[in-house]
Amino acid sequence: MCTVCDAFDTKIEIRSPGQLESVCVKVKAAVADGTLVYNSFESDRELIGQQSFMELDPAGPFPDVLRYHFHCKRCGNCYGLFVETYHGAGGTWSLVGNLPSLIVGVSQPQPG
Repeated sequence: MCTVCDAFDTKIEIRSPGQLESVCVKVKAAVADGTLVYNSFESDRELIGQQSFMELDPAGPFPDVLRYHFHCKRCGNCYGLFVETYHGAGGTWSLVGNLPSLIVGVSQPQPG
């Protein structure tokens, strides 16, 4: 458990524009206060030409597909916001992995 990002370590099924707006508002606030880091490289790699998450209006209108990546700078937990809005299929906010500890600066046990 990480005291920095623990509040975001939950899977949220997004089934309505209101739910998407709520998640976007919370995640934007977390990025602004340094709780989470927006990973623009990974986000752009998956969906080239996508608007930056930080420029996205949480009230909409939304593009057809959203694929955004974030991580905790303390523990390296990686989170994804993946939503398909065009057909109303919805999407999720969830934990999607963890960065290697050498990248996030988590201390490593020293040998011997």
